[in-house]
Amino acid sequence: MPYVSFREQAGESGEVNGSFQRAYRKTFIITVDSATDSVFYVGSHPQLPKIFDAHPSDPKAFCVNLAPSQDGSNPLVWRVTATYSYTLDAGAGAGGIPATGVPAIDSQQQGKPPADRQTAPLARGNDYSYATTPMGTKARKSDTRETYTDKNGKKHPKPMVNHPILKDPINPYPTYDEYALMIRVGRNMPGAPNLEWLSLNGKLNANRCTIGTHICEPGTARMMNTSAELVYEESVSYWRWTHEIILRPDPEDWMFIMDSQGMNAIVPIRTGPDLGAPTKDGRMRIVDFNRGLSGPQVLTEEGKLWSLNPNDPVQVMKYNYLDWATFPTVL
Repeated sequence: MPYVSFREQAGESGEVNGSFQRAYRKTFIITVDSATDSVFYVGSHPQLPKIFDAHPSDPKAFCVNLAPSQDGSNPLVWRVTATYSYTLDAGAGAGGIPATGVPAIDSQQQGKPPADRQTAPLARGNDYSYATTPMGTKARKSDTRETYTDKNGKKHPKPMVNHPILKDPINPYPTYDEYALMIRVGRNMPGAPNLEWLSLNGKLNANRCTIGTHICEPGTARMMNTSAELVYEESVSYWRWTHEIILRPDPEDWMFIMDSQGMNAIVPIRTGPDLGAPTKDGRMRIVDFNRGLSGPQVLTEEGKLWSLNPNDPVQVMKYNYLDWATFPTVL
């Protein structure tokens, strides 16, 4: 069943819209020698443009659709309309590739240049999308633009206090929203996720790794979720995996960090019963040292009451409370 003839029909058409997106249509006439030749056979003519071939006169427009149609009066004649478009990822009716209606398929390869797109699902690379996500609220305990210099000449953020002379901590402190970057990774895999992926949920990366366009230093990326759904496409049944990973630029962003507070402090203790006896620093319950103080009190790096030593830096405690794990390089 050879092809008899191939020619381009005169009358190419095109259009441009208000977004400066152009589209073109070319029609080709193909004659075959058998009325039973299939639409697949006709649409596979070697002289037809292939999907993602550039328009011969406009390299920004690519072939996104081929539509063979058999002549109603002569079954040996076929007309094949080739549509070229700037918009490769538009949904059906928008001038681009018609959507399948399956989000797990239609979200793949979006935005990639035509040369990088793969027909075979399991040959496609990872897809990445990015979004900021709220991470809760945090107390603001210092002025964001003011600093003070301690007795050692080191600069610190200026604490928020209730009075310029009394300098007691504010209660409660004002709060602000914290945000992080979430990367959603889409992958096509022959099987569903195993328990290795389940064990990664909630953990930080112990290794330096690259996720999408970001190089993640150890302790900056946290695996939040892995999901998968079964998809059928191109005669292949495969699993569409989705990983959600949250990035924060500094490992300390994932630590439990608090100003040191306690019921005991290093305070001046008299060495004798007389009021004028010399003192030395020693550990004492704060309420015994000052009956007017109750509850945990903020402490300096030397363990003293910060309220009595406001020019000394507050002791900050930092703890890694999240588990770490090695992230696979496939992300």
